[in-house]
Amino acid sequence: MEDRINILGIDMDCPTAKEAMLEAMGFMENDSVDTIEILSMDTLMNGQDDETWKKDTAELKLVLPGDAEILEAAEISDRIKLKETQNRTFLKLFMKYLQKNQKKVFILAEKEEELARVEEAIRHYNRGIRLSGDAVLEPDGSREESVVNYINGTETDCILSVLSSPYQEHFIERNRPLLNVKVWFGCGDFLARSYDERKIFRQIRHFFRKTMFRRRVEKQQRED
Repeated sequence: MEDRINILGIDMDCPTAKEAMLEAMGFMENDSVDTIEILSMDTLMNGQDDETWKKDTAELKLVLPGDAEILEAAEISDRIKLKETQNRTFLKLFMKYLQKNQKKVFILAEKEEELARVEEAIRHYNRGIRLSGDAVLEPDGSREESVVNYINGTETDCILSVLSSPYQEHFIERNRPLLNVKVWFGCGDFLARSYDERKIFRQIRHFFRKTMFRRRVEKQQRED
């Protein structure tokens, strides 16, 4: 079974949800900050020509495809992996793990409305998750030092980041040595997507994203 794939110049891990969970649980036992990120089709397309973003992404410990179309573009035919990616199985398992094991979670977003959406999603799926705090960070980086100090004072186990790329990857690459947490989890808007994606406007948007992504991948394959 395939364990690694490369799409639009980005290497990604391709485990089952159970395999990814075992690795994530191991991260919680380490002393250093381990990093997990779920990448979408949009993120891959937007970062295709950003060499700094690619370098920062390569430093992440566990990088997972967030859309089944990414696996299909890599010619992955494993039905279990395709279904688990489509259903956000790892994300749901990880959130359940945080809740069951009483891990403290800190939320990072770029806007207050995004914080509200993430907190709503958490309440929808895992009401028992312990929130240690939250903060709004803008890509200009002006509040990074104060936010890092705030996080370190909360005894947080996991940072749940919905910052946008490439700022999300730049932030963790710069501040990883300074953070006193176990896991950084960059999940973009996947958490909110997991409960409201059935809305018709999201289905239409996903269709156009999928078409554009396939064309981009095919173009790169021809150029290679």
